[in-house]
Amino acid sequence: MPSQQQTSTTPADARDEWRTPPFVFDFWARRFRFDVDLAATPENALCAYYVMQENDALSYDWAGIWKCGWLNPPYSNLEPWLEKARAEAARGFTTVALLPVANGQLFYGRQLFGVASEVWFISGRLAFLDSAGKPRAGNTAGSLVAVYRAYDLGDTRYGHIWRHHMEADYRAAQAEREAAA
Repeated sequence: MPSQQQTSTTPADARDEWRTPPFVFDFWARRFRFDVDLAATPENALCAYYVMQENDALSYDWAGIWKCGWLNPPYSNLEPWLEKARAEAARGFTTVALLPVANGQLFYGRQLFGVASEVWFISGRLAFLDSAGKPRAGNTAGSLVAVYRAYDLGDTRYGHIWRHHMEADYRAAQAEREAAA
């Protein structure tokens, strides 16, 4: 059975390069205060500190360097990232990961459901940004946010959030920042 990544109409060389929509990152960043973007390029990094593919974030000791990180992992190979998030949570690091809704994947049963601290399903498809920063419609999968909270694994709490609520929250936060400037 092909994964959602394999049924994508996005060119293969661009699939793992989609950028997180700003309203999604902002919504979670205001709740978690991220130290690091764990899977980024200089062009799409969302935090002052970020780990590039060449630096192999999976080989780092996240808990020994930072406290909380944002993760929009390469969708072509999710399981090692979820394994790492789980291991680092046990060591005191919190990971907030944007993932496709792919609950038919067996590794989600091993690494996500009943393992992560929280799983938030996003109602409404996300338009990820391309390399030029333009939203690209046509996402073939739903999205979720998994929280692997430091020292808090095994009793997953499930929630749901509307995409348009995150967008409205983002616009309100932007207006507050502009008014304060």
